Amino acid sequence: MLDIYICEDNADQRELVTAFVSEYCEKRKLDADIALSTPNPAEILSRFKDGQNPALFLLDIDLKADINGIELGRRIRELAEPKQKVFIVFLTVHTEMTLMTFQYKVEPLDFIAKDKPTVMKAKIKECIDIALKRHVGGGKSKPIQITVNDKIIQLDMDEIICVESTHIRHKLRLYTKNRVMEFNGELKAIEELLDERFIRCHKSHIINKSKIAHIDKKANTVVMVNNCTCPVSRNGKKLL
Repeated sequence: MLDIYICEDNADQRELVTAFVSEYCEKRKLDADIALSTPNPAEILSRFKDGQNPALFLLDIDLKADINGIELGRRIRELAEPKQKVFIVFLTVHTEMTLMTFQYKVEPLDFIAKDKPTVMKAKIKECIDIALKRHVGGGKSKPIQITVNDKIIQLDMDEIICVESTHIRHKLRLYTKNRVMEFNGELKAIEELLDERFIRCHKSHIINKSKIAHIDKKANTVVMVNNCTCPVSRNGKKLL
Protein backbone atom coordinates (compact mmCIF):
# COMPACT_ATOMS: atom_id res chain seq x y z
CA MET A 1 0.00 0.00 0.00
CA LEU A 2 1.25 3.45 -0.97
CA ASP A 3 0.21 6.18 1.47
CA ILE A 4 -0.25 9.60 -0.14
CA TYR A 5 0.13 12.78 1.93
CA ILE A 6 -0.92 16.21 0.66
CA CYS A 7 0.16 19.45 2.35
CA GLU A 8 -1.24 22.61 0.77
CA ASP A 9 -2.29 25.79 2.58
CA ASN A 10 -4.64 27.03 -0.17
CA ALA A 11 -8.00 25.36 0.51
CA ASP A 12 -9.18 25.43 -3.12
CA GLN A 13 -5.90 24.04 -4.41
CA ARG A 14 -5.83 21.37 -1.70
CA GLU A 15 -9.38 20.29 -2.54
CA LEU A 16 -8.52 20.14 -6.25
CA VAL A 17 -5.43 17.98 -5.74
CA THR A 18 -7.08 15.74 -3.15
CA ALA A 19 -10.13 15.06 -5.31
CA PHE A 20 -7.98 14.38 -8.36
CA VAL A 21 -5.63 11.97 -6.58
CA SER A 22 -8.53 10.12 -4.94
CA GLU A 23 -10.39 9.79 -8.24
CA TYR A 24 -7.28 8.62 -10.10
CA CYS A 25 -6.43 5.92 -7.53
CA GLU A 26 -10.03 4.71 -7.38
CA LYS A 27 -10.53 4.70 -11.14
CA ARG A 28 -7.28 2.81 -11.77
CA LYS A 29 -7.90 0.56 -8.73
CA LEU A 30 -4.40 1.34 -7.49
CA ASP A 31 -2.98 0.03 -4.25
CA ALA A 32 -2.74 3.59 -2.95
CA ASP A 33 -4.84 5.81 -0.69
CA ILE A 34 -4.73 9.34 0.68
CA ALA A 35 -3.42 9.04 4.24
CA LEU A 36 -3.82 12.75 4.99
CA SER A 37 -4.64 16.02 3.25
CA THR A 38 -3.99 19.10 5.37
CA PRO A 39 -2.60 22.65 5.39
CA ASN A 40 -0.64 21.87 8.56
CA PRO A 41 2.92 20.49 8.19
CA ALA A 42 2.93 19.40 11.85
CA GLU A 43 -0.01 17.08 11.14
CA ILE A 44 1.89 15.55 8.23
CA LEU A 45 4.89 14.80 10.44
CA SER A 46 2.75 13.46 13.28
CA ARG A 47 0.81 11.07 11.05
CA PHE A 48 3.83 9.92 9.06
CA LYS A 49 5.98 9.05 12.07
CA ASP A 50 3.45 6.34 13.02
CA GLY A 51 3.30 4.83 9.53
CA GLN A 52 5.45 2.14 7.96
CA ASN A 53 4.09 2.01 4.43
CA PRO A 54 5.91 3.52 1.46
CA ALA A 55 4.75 7.11 1.11
CA LEU A 56 4.31 9.76 -1.56
CA PHE A 57 4.22 13.40 -0.42
CA LEU A 58 2.71 16.19 -2.52
CA LEU A 59 3.94 19.34 -0.82
CA ASP A 60 3.38 23.01 -1.47
CA ILE A 61 6.53 25.04 -0.80
CA ASP A 62 5.02 28.27 0.55
CA LEU A 63 2.86 26.85 3.36
CA LYS A 64 2.47 30.06 5.37
CA ALA A 65 3.41 28.07 8.45
CA ASP A 66 6.35 27.81 10.84
CA ILE A 67 8.22 25.80 8.22
CA ASN A 68 8.06 25.76 4.43
CA GLY A 69 7.59 22.72 2.20
CA ILE A 70 11.31 22.21 1.66
CA GLU A 71 12.01 22.10 5.39
CA LEU A 72 9.03 19.77 5.76
CA GLY A 73 10.56 17.49 3.15
CA ARG A 74 13.85 17.46 5.05
CA ARG A 75 12.11 16.48 8.29
CA ILE A 76 10.18 13.75 6.50
CA ARG A 77 13.50 12.29 5.32
CA GLU A 78 14.77 12.33 8.91
CA LEU A 79 11.68 10.51 10.19
CA ALA A 80 11.66 7.81 7.51
CA GLU A 81 12.84 4.34 8.47
CA PRO A 82 16.13 3.28 6.80
CA LYS A 83 14.45 0.93 4.31
CA GLN A 84 11.18 2.84 3.99
CA LYS A 85 10.49 4.16 0.50
CA VAL A 86 9.60 7.85 0.54
CA PHE A 87 8.85 9.95 -2.53
CA ILE A 88 8.60 13.73 -2.28
CA VAL A 89 7.02 15.95 -4.93
CA PHE A 90 6.79 19.73 -4.70
CA LEU A 91 3.76 21.55 -6.10
CA THR A 92 4.54 25.26 -6.37
CA VAL A 93 4.60 28.48 -8.33
CA HIS A 94 8.11 29.13 -7.01
CA THR A 95 10.09 27.16 -9.59
CA GLU A 96 13.13 29.29 -8.81
CA MET A 97 13.48 27.43 -5.51
CA THR A 98 14.45 24.14 -7.17
CA LEU A 99 18.11 24.47 -6.13
CA MET A 100 17.17 24.77 -2.47
CA THR A 101 15.93 21.18 -2.48
CA PHE A 102 19.49 20.04 -3.13
CA GLN A 103 20.86 22.19 -0.28
CA TYR A 104 18.35 20.57 2.10
CA LYS A 105 19.11 17.07 0.69
CA VAL A 106 15.40 16.44 0.12
CA GLU A 107 15.92 14.40 -3.09
CA PRO A 108 12.54 15.23 -4.67
CA LEU A 109 10.96 12.91 -7.21
CA ASP A 110 9.62 15.90 -9.13
CA PHE A 111 9.03 19.64 -9.02
CA ILE A 112 5.61 20.49 -10.51
CA ALA A 113 4.40 23.99 -11.37
CA LYS A 114 0.82 24.72 -10.28
CA ASP A 115 0.04 27.44 -12.82
CA LYS A 116 -1.22 24.95 -15.44
CA PRO A 117 -3.77 22.58 -13.82
CA THR A 118 -3.93 20.15 -16.78
CA VAL A 119 -0.16 19.75 -16.89
CA MET A 120 -0.04 19.51 -13.10
CA LYS A 121 -2.56 16.65 -13.07
CA ALA A 122 -0.66 14.77 -15.75
CA LYS A 123 2.58 15.11 -13.78
CA ILE A 124 0.90 13.98 -10.55
CA LYS A 125 -0.34 10.85 -12.37
CA GLU A 126 3.21 10.13 -13.49
CA CYS A 127 4.54 10.53 -9.95
CA ILE A 128 1.93 8.18 -8.47
CA ASP A 129 2.71 5.56 -11.13
CA ILE A 130 6.47 5.91 -10.62
CA ALA A 131 6.14 5.63 -6.83
CA LEU A 132 4.03 2.47 -7.14
CA LYS A 133 6.42 0.96 -9.67
CA ARG A 134 9.47 1.65 -7.52
CA HIS A 135 7.64 0.41 -4.42
CA VAL A 136 7.13 -3.07 -5.88
CA GLY A 137 10.25 -3.04 -8.00
CA GLY A 138 12.86 -2.69 -5.29
CA GLY A 139 12.93 -6.29 -4.08
CA LYS A 140 15.15 -9.18 -5.09
CA SER A 141 12.59 -10.91 -7.27
CA LYS A 142 9.73 -10.36 -9.67
CA PRO A 143 6.55 -9.08 -7.96
CA ILE A 144 3.37 -11.14 -7.95
CA GLN A 145 -0.08 -9.72 -8.58
CA ILE A 146 -3.29 -10.45 -6.69
CA THR A 147 -6.77 -8.92 -6.85
CA VAL A 148 -8.38 -7.86 -3.57
CA ASN A 149 -11.92 -6.45 -3.75
CA ASP A 150 -11.40 -5.54 -7.42
CA LYS A 151 -8.18 -3.68 -6.57
CA ILE A 152 -5.03 -4.94 -8.28
CA ILE A 153 -2.18 -5.26 -5.79
CA GLN A 154 1.42 -5.99 -6.69
CA LEU A 155 3.66 -7.41 -4.00
CA ASP A 156 7.39 -8.05 -3.83
CA MET A 157 7.96 -11.60 -2.66
CA ASP A 158 10.19 -10.10 0.04
CA GLU A 159 7.03 -8.69 1.63
CA ILE A 160 5.12 -11.97 1.85
CA ILE A 161 5.30 -13.84 5.16
CA CYS A 162 2.82 -16.63 4.54
CA VAL A 163 -0.30 -17.62 2.61
CA GLU A 164 -3.06 -19.86 3.95
CA SER A 165 -6.32 -21.31 2.75
CA THR A 166 -9.47 -20.26 4.62
CA HIS A 167 -12.66 -22.10 5.52
CA ILE A 168 -14.24 -20.54 2.41
CA ARG A 169 -13.61 -22.57 -0.73
CA HIS A 170 -11.10 -20.92 -3.12
CA LYS A 171 -10.48 -18.07 -0.67
CA LEU A 172 -6.88 -17.42 0.44
CA ARG A 173 -5.40 -15.19 3.13
CA LEU A 174 -2.00 -13.55 2.61
CA TYR A 175 0.10 -11.95 5.35
CA THR A 176 2.72 -9.22 5.04
CA LYS A 177 4.32 -7.24 7.84
CA ASN A 178 1.60 -4.59 7.85
CA ARG A 179 -1.36 -6.19 6.09
CA VAL A 180 -3.67 -9.18 5.94
CA MET A 181 -5.44 -9.64 2.61
CA GLU A 182 -8.08 -12.13 1.51
CA PHE A 183 -8.59 -12.92 -2.15
CA ASN A 184 -9.89 -15.62 -4.47
CA GLY A 185 -7.36 -18.19 -5.65
CA GLU A 186 -5.83 -21.62 -5.30
CA LEU A 187 -2.87 -22.32 -3.03
CA LYS A 188 -1.21 -24.41 -5.73
CA ALA A 189 -1.44 -21.57 -8.25
CA ILE A 190 0.19 -19.14 -5.78
CA GLU A 191 2.86 -21.71 -4.94
CA GLU A 192 3.86 -21.88 -8.61
CA LEU A 193 4.44 -18.11 -8.69
CA LEU A 194 6.71 -18.02 -5.64
CA ASP A 195 10.47 -18.66 -5.58
CA GLU A 196 12.69 -21.05 -3.63
CA ARG A 197 12.29 -19.13 -0.36
CA PHE A 198 8.73 -20.45 -0.06
CA ILE A 199 7.68 -23.95 0.99
CA ARG A 200 4.36 -25.74 1.31
CA CYS A 201 4.74 -26.62 5.00
CA HIS A 202 1.19 -27.96 5.17
CA LYS A 203 -1.59 -28.63 2.70
CA SER A 204 -3.21 -25.38 3.85
CA HIS A 205 -0.12 -23.19 4.28
CA ILE A 206 2.78 -21.73 2.32
CA ILE A 207 5.48 -19.96 4.30
CA ASN A 208 8.49 -17.80 3.53
CA LYS A 209 11.42 -19.61 5.16
CA SER A 210 13.29 -16.31 5.58
CA LYS A 211 10.41 -15.02 7.76
CA ILE A 212 10.40 -17.87 10.31
CA ALA A 213 10.88 -16.68 13.89
CA HIS A 214 10.67 -20.00 15.71
CA ILE A 215 10.16 -23.71 14.95
CA ASP A 216 8.31 -25.85 17.49
CA LYS A 217 9.09 -29.45 16.54
CA LYS A 218 7.01 -30.92 19.35
CA ALA A 219 3.90 -28.99 18.37
CA ASN A 220 4.64 -29.38 14.65
CA THR A 221 4.27 -25.64 14.07
CA VAL A 222 6.31 -22.65 12.96
CA VAL A 223 5.87 -19.13 14.30
CA MET A 224 6.45 -16.43 11.72
CA VAL A 225 7.91 -12.95 12.30
CA ASN A 226 4.38 -11.49 12.50
CA ASN A 227 3.51 -14.04 15.27
CA CYS A 228 1.32 -16.03 12.90
CA THR A 229 1.47 -19.75 13.81
CA CYS A 230 1.40 -22.23 10.92
CA PRO A 231 1.04 -26.02 11.10
CA VAL A 232 3.79 -28.25 9.67
CA SER A 233 3.06 -31.65 8.14
CA ARG A 234 5.41 -34.62 8.02
CA ASN A 235 6.44 -33.72 4.48
CA GLY A 236 6.71 -30.09 5.47
CA LYS A 237 9.30 -30.91 8.13
CA LYS A 238 11.63 -32.26 5.45
CA LEU A 239 11.54 -28.89 3.68
CA LEU A 240 12.42 -26.75 6.70
